[in-house]
Amino acid sequence: MLTRFDAQVSNLVEWRELRRDFPVLFDRDTAHQVCELIKSRGLKDPLGDYILPSDIKIDSPNYRETIVANGINSRHRALVLLLSEYIGSSLKSANIYASEAISPLARYLKKYCDNLIGSEYLPKVTEKIKHPRVMHQDIMDLSFADASFDVYLSCDVLEHIPEPDKALREASRVLRPGGWFMGTVPFAAGKTETVLRAELVGSAIKHHLEPQFHGNPTRPSEGSLVFQVPGWSFFTRCLESGFREAYMHLILSADFGVVSTDTAFQMVFVARK
Repeated sequence: MLTRFDAQVSNLVEWRELRRDFPVLFDRDTAHQVCELIKSRGLKDPLGDYILPSDIKIDSPNYRETIVANGINSRHRALVLLLSEYIGSSLKSANIYASEAISPLARYLKKYCDNLIGSEYLPKVTEKIKHPRVMHQDIMDLSFADASFDVYLSCDVLEHIPEPDKALREASRVLRPGGWFMGTVPFAAGKTETVLRAELVGSAIKHHLEPQFHGNPTRPSEGSLVFQVPGWSFFTRCLESGFREAYMHLILSADFGVVSTDTAFQMVFVARK
């Protein structure tokens, strides 16, 4: 059984080669076997201690969003694992911005990162009143000065932005040279171009596909509309926005409880200023 995999892919050709050379990674049985192994022996928190099987919650066959331990799920652990590898011993003191502040991941990271700044999108006065201690930021127009951060974390946010290229340019702007932009996003891995689900035309939303909403902790009854699902051109756009390298990091680890379902590995995008 394959229990560990680590690779970087940046375009559709490489993705197709991966599917050809490692079909086991695209077999749901592989994911289920890894999950059963985690259930039986527990997992290692990337920044913490060993977690017993009894302290792991698995309540969905969607492994990307479950296998919860210490408050974070498999998708979060993939990001944290790579963050710890890329940043290393400077993680505690690094200046980190996360485009989330009240999520389980944000609460987890605050325990290990002394200089973490988190925010939510709170454009309405009523939302600011409801969350008085939470910073409001529009990631298409951040208020931070140039070169403010060593790391920018974005987890399943970019698909909800009507103009993602603005968000990419802002990410590049607020990072210092050598800084890392890392995170997760629903991804159309079989396509080069972005799948446009909706767009903003003036002040009106034009839908090209059936409206799709994801959960939003600040608007739990509404959720957040998905505007687009990026394909491999996302990494070309990162380079055009000021990053010197950009790729999708694919990671599977039974030891750290990192596994997905449709593909056995989790996908974390990485771009370096």
